[in-house]
Amino acid sequence: MRSEEIDIGAVRAVSWDVDGTLYSTRRLTARFCVTLLSAPLDGNATAAWRAAGGMRRFRKRMEQVRANGGRLQTDDASIEERVAVEQAWLSPEIAALGARPGVASTLRAFRARFESQVALSDFEPTHKLASLGLLGCFDAIYSGERLGYLKPSPEPFRRILRDLGLQPESLLHIGNRPETDGAGAAAAGCRVLLLGQDFRSFAGLESMLASMEVGTRR
Repeated sequence: MRSEEIDIGAVRAVSWDVDGTLYSTRRLTARFCVTLLSAPLDGNATAAWRAAGGMRRFRKRMEQVRANGGRLQTDDASIEERVAVEQAWLSPEIAALGARPGVASTLRAFRARFESQVALSDFEPTHKLASLGLLGCFDAIYSGERLGYLKPSPEPFRRILRDLGLQPESLLHIGNRPETDGAGAAAAGCRVLLLGQDFRSFAGLESMLASMEVGTRR
């Protein structure tokens, strides 16, 4: 969806994807690979490689779930177990990597402009947002796996709409994957802007918001 197709005056809330949008998953993977390859050959290295293998298998299963429509069967115990592994091995890397340039400023600008700002990630993002120092930027945090649906299912977006009492055109989603963020938001009738497609940087996204607001006043 192009920015000129969005009626920014109708938007009351913004949902933000986390992985790949607020921080670079490619850079995170590269950092973690360096950590694995430089680890001493001891029990800690064995645990790190085991964790990496488990996370890789999990992601592969989740992509299969997406391909089948996004309906997910899981439980809180399995989520917490995986989160504990991510906190041990990925959270330090995420903290060292940091958010993409301009993210904090853009989140502040959007928070000042819109009524609500929420995080919407397929996988439990609270520990990741804490590592990025962004946990306090959101009014609510939604996890697709806890809701039982992964994008491109529209159900996570519909849940946000119900919780906030909004019509679909009143929610703007910011993501990075057209096949998940774009397809899921569109299926729910929401507006969407994608990093790498609709904007190239968060400074550019702020400028886009400003220009859209000027357009509504003409």
